[in-house]
Amino acid sequence: MIYQGLNNILSYYLKESSLLYRSLNDYFKKRIEGLDRKLKENEINQESIKKYMQDILDKIESTLQFLGFKDQDFTTTIHDPFIKVKESHLAEITFVSDVFDLIVEPIVNELVFKKICEYFVNINGQQILINLRKAEAFPLESLVEVRELKDLFDKNLKKQERLRNYIQLEDKIIGNYKEHKEQIESLEELKETRNKIQLIYLVYRIIYFFNLESIFDFTNIETYLKEHMDEWLTTIPLVTLKNPDLYFCGIYLAHHLDIDIDMEKVEEFISNLYLEYIDEFESPIMEGTCALYYYVKSIKILDIDIGDENVHKLIDADPDYFKESNLKQMETTCLAVILKIYKILGIFDQIETEKIQAIEQEINNRISGDVIKQYPDGLYSSEATYYVLFHHYMRDEIEQLKDKNLLRNIIDRIYRNLEVLDFSEDTSYDLLSELFYSCESLKLLNCIEEKAMLLHLAKYLFPQEISDAIENSTDFTFDKTNFRHLGVSKRTGETIY
Repeated sequence: MIYQGLNNILSYYLKESSLLYRSLNDYFKKRIEGLDRKLKENEINQESIKKYMQDILDKIESTLQFLGFKDQDFTTTIHDPFIKVKESHLAEITFVSDVFDLIVEPIVNELVFKKICEYFVNINGQQILINLRKAEAFPLESLVEVRELKDLFDKNLKKQERLRNYIQLEDKIIGNYKEHKEQIESLEELKETRNKIQLIYLVYRIIYFFNLESIFDFTNIETYLKEHMDEWLTTIPLVTLKNPDLYFCGIYLAHHLDIDIDMEKVEEFISNLYLEYIDEFESPIMEGTCALYYYVKSIKILDIDIGDENVHKLIDADPDYFKESNLKQMETTCLAVILKIYKILGIFDQIETEKIQAIEQEINNRISGDVIKQYPDGLYSSEATYYVLFHHYMRDEIEQLKDKNLLRNIIDRIYRNLEVLDFSEDTSYDLLSELFYSCESLKLLNCIEEKAMLLHLAKYLFPQEISDAIENSTDFTFDKTNFRHLGVSKRTGETIY
């Protein structure tokens, strides 16, 4: 998903991109037998279409390998477990070829566009482009355009280096996780429950982000979560976003690993936890912000409705909490999380305007130049960067950040953390948390399909001619057809596939 913005930029700037799409479509269709077969009415259902889709993907994979693509190119594309047959697809499918056009072709285009980017920065895309050209799958007109854009990069070595570092991020992160597969799986053997569950949760967030689930065997943790609920279904002190509450880690893992846990016991725990918050805090949302955040995320995962009256008890707060002197003492992430909690609970519009404005003013005070800080006098924070980005998206104010150069710090922090990251009982929660939130920020920059976000990427990664063309365009539109377009929920921040 971190290439989606690059695809949008190239698709817009390359005027012959539509010709390239048609040529690729023709080339790959010729190598798949039976595409012209009309489907029977009883075959047009998600289960049957999924089988056709997988068969086409398997055949496409061998063709791509023949052209020079490697297995690592397929991890987040051909092998992506989130490639799905949507209900909306069914109405558009009559022939087997429609399955290719609607579901598979966008993935092929993504793969080719990534190789074009690699060609720009002298990695290894050139030979594949040559092979596609020899196979008459890459039109001369498109090749000329790509070559001209390559010349612009060759004249701007700073942008070339930036793009090179950016497009290598995904492979480096995935490579790091694959290289340490045994160490990651061995985390299941840690004796101390808290360390085991929290570490696996933090590690799994990256696994889930890049759809690497099929690479790892989590059988032991699945058994542990199911058979030892009393050990992890509990709270911990000093909950922060880098120190997630233990019960939430267990609920999250059980949900995403599809583990059948005792829901009656979980719901009883959630009910008792609500009473604890009411007893412990005068205002749970202001005094126990992070703890309440994990509680709210948990009830949403579990689809538990606690009722409007209980919701308002959790978010009730005296105006004194919103005084500038009090808000200055809070982390930027907590300020943004308060507003996100309102949004998740569906009550944002019910909160007094003065309270919202006070928090937003303090958040904006933490944006200093191109740096988003955790405290007024603090340093750059990956967490704060993500939550401030998301807040502006949630509030339809992303335009306010278009001139902020956030990418440099995000990319630098990922590379820095990868250099020192290990997977053991001594693994730093801070490193894993920073890595995850940096990736989440990249998701926002790519999947928020607004011109301001595209300009953010273009100005940092591409020669000025490209960013100028986008900025000066009066009729800019996003290509919604020729590659996958993931979205982000403005309510929860979850990826919309």
